[in-house]
Amino acid sequence: MKIIAISNQKGGTGKTSTTVNLAAALARAGKSVLLVDMDPQGSLTEYFTNPEELKVTMYNALLDGATLTPLVIGEHIQLLPSTIDLAAAEIQLPAKRNQERTLSRFLRQFVGKFDYCLLDCPPSLGVLTANALTAAHLVLVPVSTELMAERTVKLILNTIEDIKEIELNPSLKVWRILATIYDQRLAHHKEILAALRAKYGSQLYPEPVRATTKYKDAVTSGTDISDFDPKLGEFWDELAGTLIAETQEQQ
Repeated sequence: MKIIAISNQKGGTGKTSTTVNLAAALARAGKSVLLVDMDPQGSLTEYFTNPEELKVTMYNALLDGATLTPLVIGEHIQLLPSTIDLAAAEIQLPAKRNQERTLSRFLRQFVGKFDYCLLDCPPSLGVLTANALTAAHLVLVPVSTELMAERTVKLILNTIEDIKEIELNPSLKVWRILATIYDQRLAHHKEILAALRAKYGSQLYPEPVRATTKYKDAVTSGTDISDFDPKLGEFWDELAGTLIAETQEQQ
């Protein structure tokens, strides 16, 4: 099971949308996917279910060792949900021994049961993100072309290096930086994308995620973008294909 953290400490970069649409594309390719909502905002969980109906979440699993059975949300896709309760973990987890490895230990039970595990990380660099980066094999960094892209990428890359240097996860690698919410009609979006390409080269996925209201339509319906626009779905199929090809090469 390859574990990929979708992480950026800034909000509004499309982390949850990236997680959902990449998972759907992997599933279309016949791969089994475990989604893990590591964000106390619970956007990934709300995408698929009503959080108020949940009795056991990632908070209970990480803090109390509770049994958490993944929710089946689609063919080949299951979800480990979270709610706002997970915010307390930022305070409570540091009291646990080897707290940065809590998620790693929890995920061991799913090894061999799924092809991929996607971690939807919170927009912060706290304990929950540290747990995700310690558990992950690879990191996918969505970065909005609307925001201070280079600065936010630098921060997450520095955090990844810190995780490696203190030997929490020495083999952790950035898989790709993914430009998101890109509007080719706007000059400053073009400038930001050009700057990212110049600075990060092949680390930046060649094509950006285009800005379109269809992504909001997908959120409203609780499905992925391919149901609204097959052409946009092809983008995610290509991204998933690249991930599958490169992770199979590493095995």
